[in-house]
Amino acid sequence: YEYQRQVYAHWDKSGLLARLAVRKKIFQEPKKANQVEQVLAEYSRCIKCCDQAGGTVTGALLLSVVGGKMSEGINFSDNLGRCVVMVGMPYPNIRSPELQEKMAYLDQTLPRGPGQPPPGKALVENLCMKAVNQSIGRAIRHQKDFASIVLLDQRYARPPILGKLPAWIRDRVEVKATFGPAFAAMRKFHREKSVPS
Repeated sequence: YEYQRQVYAHWDKSGLLARLAVRKKIFQEPKKANQVEQVLAEYSRCIKCCDQAGGTVTGALLLSVVGGKMSEGINFSDNLGRCVVMVGMPYPNIRSPELQEKMAYLDQTLPRGPGQPPPGKALVENLCMKAVNQSIGRAIRHQKDFASIVLLDQRYARPPILGKLPAWIRDRVEVKATFGPAFAAMRKFHREKSVPS
């Protein structure tokens, strides 16, 4: 939650939030679990109203935390999740005593292959990518569903990390070094998907 707070504060200070708010209503994952349903209902209502109304506000943006209150059992199919932006990589807390014990146990008991990271480090990377894949899966729920998945961290372009994405995503990954080409590709993708087949 601290990282989300920092990102939000940076976006606010830079003026990005104000620019986004012209086009999207912005929601944040609530701090209290008993507020999740209300936020989701308002988010859903906003998406449905924007679909029907037209106008300058074209949807909503929901900021949430991987592994947070909105991480279990909530799906964002169809228009509820047309774009997922993963800011950074959601590594688990390696200072956790439980995780440190697991890492030490794996490092002591499993062999390390040539050119491979230590088994404990591989565990941490696998836990991170499991969370990424679960987050992606919240937005694409059926065969005709679609979404842009923006993995906003240069580490996602590394072959060992790309290899941990599901093949159906990995085969469609486009690495863009700057915002302009990435935005153009997303706009083209969504225009093509919005044309009735």
